[in-house]
Amino acid sequence: MLLFFYLVVLKAEAQTSALAMADSLYTVGDYTKAINEYAKVNTPNAKLQIARTYNAIRNYDKAILQYEALIKQDPKGQIPKFELGKLYDKTKKAEKSKRIFEDLSAENPSNPEYFYYLGNAFNDLDSISKSITWFKKAIAVDSTHLRSIYQVAKYYVAEQERDSVVKYADLGLSFYENDVSIINLKALALYNNDEFKAAIPLFEKMVALGETTKFYIFERLGNAYFSTNQYAKGIENYNRSLVIDEENPRVLFSIGKVFWEDKQLDSAKVYINKSIDVQQVVLDKEYQALGRIASEQKDFRTAIKYYKLAHEEDTSNVIYYYQICFIADQYYEDPKVKLSYYEQLVDNYGGKRDYFTDYAKRRISELKEEIHFASN
Repeated sequence: MLLFFYLVVLKAEAQTSALAMADSLYTVGDYTKAINEYAKVNTPNAKLQIARTYNAIRNYDKAILQYEALIKQDPKGQIPKFELGKLYDKTKKAEKSKRIFEDLSAENPSNPEYFYYLGNAFNDLDSISKSITWFKKAIAVDSTHLRSIYQVAKYYVAEQERDSVVKYADLGLSFYENDVSIINLKALALYNNDEFKAAIPLFEKMVALGETTKFYIFERLGNAYFSTNQYAKGIENYNRSLVIDEENPRVLFSIGKVFWEDKQLDSAKVYINKSIDVQQVVLDKEYQALGRIASEQKDFRTAIKYYKLAHEEDTSNVIYYYQICFIADQYYEDPKVKLSYYEQLVDNYGGKRDYFTDYAKRRISELKEEIHFASN
């Protein structure tokens, strides 16, 4: 009996030592070695750590299998269920995540995290109204649950319910005044409601908090300052947005409108023309497609028209002009007309040595010979 007890103690000490080694390896990020050490211990806690380690190295399939095996052994274990539910959420297995968090929230209705993840699951399942219900339940349990507050406020922004956005945004900002995501939602709600004077300090606060690479912030600041007749600040923020997207036609036009309103008409024309220039649409591929369709329908006259339009859009593309020549060759009976097309191709692209110019030169020789014999 004493020997048995001694062996049990030795085994326990060995497991404790191995677990400590595995925990140390896990902590410093040596995950593969940690898994090997945890496998030597083979206790429920070690198995849980193996699941966590697979999760840490983004081997989600193995992590899920490990969690599922743990839960099968102990269906009441809240920790592995919670972590598996979050992993289902991360990997977009919404239905499985929903089932887990329905169970967990029923077992422990005082935990707001369970309601939050249940809201996420319903959101991923496109049951938006149900997701908002669960987010609100999380807030009811914990009025400082910022992620749930954000989700509810974001929903009301989309629904354009200004007062509801402000209500939930103010709740979040009451205990975390520098949360940029919440500030953004409140700013958008006010901005979308044409409350530009109230929206300006919120957008400015976002910039002060480091949001200096977001194009839309500076564009909206520009719009807000313009709408409140602060033209210089409007121009300043439009220009800051152009640093991020220098050819944005909407902003260029907005700058033109500010100059126009400020009676700087020459500057207004410059920026409105810039807006036009950057919006010029190239339609060569669309015209080429219409040309091919017309050609397949044996409507060669229309096909030539569209290929000419494609060529006008992109004169550097020899293929478009070759197609004009090729179709004209089939459509026109007069060899002199055909010849004029091929000669034009060589004039335009003769400096290139490729199949299209070589083919054109061969056809020019053949057509000249045909014209010569026809004249005799």
